Amino acid sequence: MLRDAARRILDGETLSAIVQEWNQSGVCTASGGPWRVNSLSSILVQPRLAGLVNDAVEGAAQSFPPIIDLHTHQRLVALHASRRKGPRRATRRYLLTGLLRCWRCGGGLRGMPRSRGADLYVCPGPPHGGCSGTAITADHADEAVLDMVVARVDSDDFAGRVAAYDAPASSHQSDLRTTVSMLAANQRKLEDLADMWASGEISRQEWLSLKRNLRGRADAMAVEVARFERLDALRLLAGTGRAIRANWSTMSVERRRALLATVIDHVVVLQAEPPRQVFRPQRLQLAWMG
Repeated sequence: MLRDAARRILDGETLSAIVQEWNQSGVCTASGGPWRVNSLSSILVQPRLAGLVNDAVEGAAQSFPPIIDLHTHQRLVALHASRRKGPRRATRRYLLTGLLRCWRCGGGLRGMPRSRGADLYVCPGPPHGGCSGTAITADHADEAVLDMVVARVDSDDFAGRVAAYDAPASSHQSDLRTTVSMLAANQRKLEDLADMWASGEISRQEWLSLKRNLRGRADAMAVEVARFERLDALRLLAGTGRAIRANWSTMSVERRRALLATVIDHVVVLQAEPPRQVFRPQRLQLAWMG
């Protein structure tokens, strides 16, 4: 996770976004407490992450298996130092992170800040799961995807699709409440099962078998709850394109990304055609939810 955090920070994501994600996922520090921006920042620049530890007592350098390579460590230290030098360019949070895919290898594109010229979304190199063969201007891609989503939610096709699988509201809410109740009951059974094993009423093998069955049911019900929630979200978005555009500038990046992810499964970035400096919205192929 530290290695992933280092990569994301160098790709332009913020410490606060990573800390929030970890805390919401229940990831704790070594002492069992929540993560803070300062604690993650200080850990990421520690030499021991790169396998470098100075032993003050013995006066000799000890080497440990590194978590990050030396080059990454040096970049993190430089970035950390630059943040304490006063005015600087604000770190950008990239809207389409997690949504863009490379046409060639299927890998996810990442935001890449540049000191000169416009920021990009790029397919990373092979060491990071990509082919480094695709790039697109970030601002143009963000705006083009917004245009397509606004057009989508205001279209007759979108309204028709929502209506096609939309149950009556009372029935829908009843089904959702039933599924949520069953999910909660299943969780209680899992807890009771753990108590039975701890008290010796059932063997470990029995516990594992029953737990596997209950967990499978819980996962299926969680998928169903997510489906109900997605239908609710799609229903609320139908016909709201103008409102989305009007309020876009006031939304946080997280809120914008969540809205897009409700409608979009992913976006394939196609190969650029000459002249490459001309942006074409047609390079973006959106795979819609539903």
